[in-house]
Amino acid sequence: MARDAGVSQSDEGLVLERVAKSFGRAGRARQAVSDLDLRVDHGRFVCLIGPSGCGKSTVLRLAAGLVKADRGSVQLFGEDVALARREKRIGYVPQSPALLAWRSVLDNVRFPLEVNRNAPVSPTRSPEELLGALGLGDVLHRHPAELSGGMQQRVAIARAFAFGPSVLLMDEPFSAVDEMTRESLRHELLAVWQADQRLVLFVTHSVIEAVVLADEVVVLSARPGRVAARIPVELTRPRTAELEDSSEVHAVAREVRGALRAVTEGSR
Repeated sequence: MARDAGVSQSDEGLVLERVAKSFGRAGRARQAVSDLDLRVDHGRFVCLIGPSGCGKSTVLRLAAGLVKADRGSVQLFGEDVALARREKRIGYVPQSPALLAWRSVLDNVRFPLEVNRNAPVSPTRSPEELLGALGLGDVLHRHPAELSGGMQQRVAIARAFAFGPSVLLMDEPFSAVDEMTRESLRHELLAVWQADQRLVLFVTHSVIEAVVLADEVVVLSARPGRVAARIPVELTRPRTAELEDSSEVHAVAREVRGALRAVTEGSR
């Protein structure tokens, strides 16, 4: 497995300890997460799932350094997440592709390389190679408005990988596409990730998607979110589309659904 320069075998990955975060003014604040402990080791693909409003996106934003915890600590590779963000070690894929309309597909993917010239980690693949791996080799010079929703999301994934981030944070990136496209996207993502196995924290509402993608599924409680269950996914890699219908996947999915039912019923 390829590893980042400057990240040793003993370095921790993403670690959130006793984290709490609220939004709103004092007296009317809404607590999103409370006493949340989560660790994702380097090279692991972890999916985060839980009831609506449980703080999944907040956890991702805390991990990205986009918001600051009220209490607790958020660290990447043993250092404060703010440093990892300044050093451009974090790739972030939101729900919407957020592509630059006036730039071509290729220039959208090149954009992080232009603004992150001093990033400490060199990319392992060129934008052209990434786009080819995601089935976009023949649309390099088109603009976002000429692409389907699934194609736009593929561009967003290629862009996130382009500058070789140590950590990839993905916030329900496939939620706006149809189920067939969603299935294709997750396996294309796995194929690209398999090449260098960056640390990935992936938020989803789909149990099957979580099981197919992840080394571990983390279930959050109802708001305020905290880790309610951690379910290992001991399926061989690389994973194929045919695996989705297997008894092994559905056995793990039943365990995840059971954990989700427990947190939902416990919040009533």
